[in-house]
Amino acid sequence: MTERSPAAPLPDLQDQGYAMPEQERFNPFRWALREPMGALGVVLIVLVVFGSFGAPILKTTNPRSLAAYSGDNLAGPSSEHFFGTDRDGKDVWSSVLYGGRISLKIGIATVIVGTIGGTMLALIAGFLGGVVDFVFSRIADILIAFPAILFALTLRTALGEDLPDLPGLPRAEFVVVLAISLIFLPAAFRIMRGTVLEQRAAQYVESATVVGASQLRIMLRHILPNITGLMIVLTSISLPAAILTESTLAFLLGAGDTPSWGAELSGDSRTFFVRAPWIAIFPGAALAVTVFAFNIFGDSLRDTLDPRLRGRI
Repeated sequence: MTERSPAAPLPDLQDQGYAMPEQERFNPFRWALREPMGALGVVLIVLVVFGSFGAPILKTTNPRSLAAYSGDNLAGPSSEHFFGTDRDGKDVWSSVLYGGRISLKIGIATVIVGTIGGTMLALIAGFLGGVVDFVFSRIADILIAFPAILFALTLRTALGEDLPDLPGLPRAEFVVVLAISLIFLPAAFRIMRGTVLEQRAAQYVESATVVGASQLRIMLRHILPNITGLMIVLTSISLPAAILTESTLAFLLGAGDTPSWGAELSGDSRTFFVRAPWIAIFPGAALAVTVFAFNIFGDSLRDTLDPRLRGRI
């Protein structure tokens, strides 16, 4: 009886051509060299996030506490108060860092709700078509027709006292998230609907339909993964606009005791800008740097995920 020779080892996936080539795998260092502005945006975003959420360990005092009020009104920048103090004696350095928490939290929550909500509605309308698509599209047209800031101001004023407090999102912040989300949702719906219509006509959708896949499965398992890249890009470039919108609302209406970059530039503080320019320079600079960082990172992310979108969004 002859012995059976041992089975030959299976060929490596790279040899079969199934594995992703090394040059096509994502390498953060190679990406940073190819997209230096995007890498700069990432560094600035990390610094802003660390400064905002690490404020308690960065020589700050919570602006909402009584300890925030000192006797040094309108004191200039110094080793004691890095960014000086405002008319109430509050440390501007603390207000800028704690204000970043509000702007980032509201901006991120707004974009997530608006982008994901718009994508889901676009997926339903674009795939089903017919009356559903017509109704959703007309509602989006109506919402887009309203001036964005006026619409957000109206919603915030009308709903300010009727909404509940959510975990981690008080009523005052929840109403701002809702108001700004309804601005971004129809825009996201319009952009994603066109992509869904394009994917619906693809051959893989026809093949899935032929083999008996349900509409829900086709939408969630086939079309949605193919539009996720655009959704991520849309989220990254919408975030700075959401932060700016939140700051605009805070500037127009004020934020009460809630620290916010927009609120720091509004109200009676404007009468002291000439005498104490630091109370306007530092909150404005923080807002400008944050928006700039997310803008350049969003542009680089768009070019990386889908170069075909270059210049279209």
